[in-house]
Amino acid sequence: MKQSELMQFLYTEVAPETSDLNWLIASTDSVTVGEYQLAPGSHFAPADIHPGDEIYYVLKGQVTMFQPESGQVVEVNQGEGILMPKGCPHIGYNFGEKEAFMLYVIAPKAWDDSNGIPLEYTGAMKLYKHEERG
Repeated sequence: MKQSELMQFLYTEVAPETSDLNWLIASTDSVTVGEYQLAPGSHFAPADIHPGDEIYYVLKGQVTMFQPESGQVVEVNQGEGILMPKGCPHIGYNFGEKEAFMLYVIAPKAWDDSNGIPLEYTGAMKLYKHEERG
């Protein structure tokens, strides 16, 4: 599938000044996959929270993730991934001078149909650094 054929949307659309640009690649009852972009100096808010685990992988640039409940801050660079456990709120910031692109995978579900957005905040972010292969 070409990027021009993917569903494109702002998250959240109610506040474009604190939104990221998304391309939805695939979404089923068991997994959601997409890509999002943050412009230099921007961030997404309010905190993103999912009833499933979410993995981000930085394709280009750098994103700083902030967990508002614990105050944890993690800088995620190109080639690195980060795990947001189920229920872990997070806000992404692009403090760099270039656009940042992230691939995301949420499983088993992006949103809980029966309860809506989770209200309980649990878990800590976990950074996975890329290691050069020799």
